[in-house]
Amino acid sequence: MSAGRIVLCWILTFLVFSAVGCAIYSFSGSSLPSHIKTVAIPIFENETLEYAVANEVTDAITNRFLKDGRLKVTGETRANALLEGRITSYENKVNNYSADGTPLDYVVVLRVAVLFRDAVKNQEVWKEDGFVLSAVYSAGGDSDEPLKDETSARASAISELAEYVLARTMEQW
Repeated sequence: MSAGRIVLCWILTFLVFSAVGCAIYSFSGSSLPSHIKTVAIPIFENETLEYAVANEVTDAITNRFLKDGRLKVTGETRANALLEGRITSYENKVNNYSADGTPLDYVVVLRVAVLFRDAVKNQEVWKEDGFVLSAVYSAGGDSDEPLKDETSARASAISELAEYVLARTMEQW
């Protein structure tokens, strides 16, 4: 076979695969199966000693899906998909010390496992066992700092988690 024919075969093969790829890709704003229109988000399990963190995480993720609006949030019995999660650890610890050994700042570290399941076909769409999110705040509680205390740092980490879960669910390509 001549070099010209080989190149022509490669070009034709590329064009065929490109055409097939275009037929598969969708500009619907989501890469989820078309039958998934609703999602249930039960309260996350909590394996930590921070009693309120599971509700805070669940509320933040639910509100992020509601704000986005591409999937309707509904109860488990009516949902096409289920987003389940588990807070596996929560830490609030010193991040940096000064030369004399006093804390300069602290870090909140949140570890979460999340599973997104197609309830219609009863199959896993995506799973992440090790989300790790953190936020640093000042030891002095300076009111000029955006993250001035543990509460604001925790809220920041949870907000970041909600953004990531939404992106992972809706834009998984």
